[in-house]
Amino acid sequence: MAQLDIVDVGHAYAPGAEEEQWALKPLRLTFESGKTYALVGPSGCGKTTLLNILSGLVRPSRGQVLFDGVDVTALPTKARNIAQVFQFPVIYKSMTVYENLAFPLECRRWDKARIDAKVRQVAEALDLHDRLRQPARGLTADDKQLISLGRGLVRDDVAAVLMDEPLTVIDPQLKHSLRRKIREITEQFRPTVIYVTHDQYEAMSFAQEVLVMKDGRAVQQGTPSSSSRRPPPPTSATSSAHRR
Repeated sequence: MAQLDIVDVGHAYAPGAEEEQWALKPLRLTFESGKTYALVGPSGCGKTTLLNILSGLVRPSRGQVLFDGVDVTALPTKARNIAQVFQFPVIYKSMTVYENLAFPLECRRWDKARIDAKVRQVAEALDLHDRLRQPARGLTADDKQLISLGRGLVRDDVAAVLMDEPLTVIDPQLKHSLRRKIREITEQFRPTVIYVTHDQYEAMSFAQEVLVMKDGRAVQQGTPSSSSRRPPPPTSATSSAHRR
């Protein structure tokens, strides 16, 4: 897992826009290796833009993105070695659970014994071990989302796991159990996780560090307990997930 640094990164979707109209105002952040972060804020606050810049889906208008000190700003998504979990589960419905989890490792030409051991380790942690031979298309939405997460966790070399509102389409009655399961898994495997949500409770119950965003700015950061004790300030030009 990698440390991710955002160095004076800002982004405007409209060419020539004044900085005050940028979707993401210039900011500096450090996401430490092995920690879980939540980006929380209303729609349009810049949290998904920031996540897309980290993933390589969006190239920032200014600034640098560093993975373990290496500048990846110009690299495409596939070259950044990250795992992404979206609102809607991205899985191969024609494959079994086992085949879905094994596929990223087969692409890396792991030998079969090593693949089998890793898939079973992750499936056990995800409580999917008894469904490994089931077709993925027949699973519930929360189990499909766990497969999406598992496809990232099977890879030992993944730099970070980026999660964009992964519980949005989950039945409200299942959200609590899935949130708890995701938290348990990240505590066990200790990936660098950046989790986007508009739900403050979700952020507080999941992350080690919470970054509050508003109008394209990071306006508050801290642990869930410290963030819950004070309201975010109205504006702030910059902040950091880890003070530098």
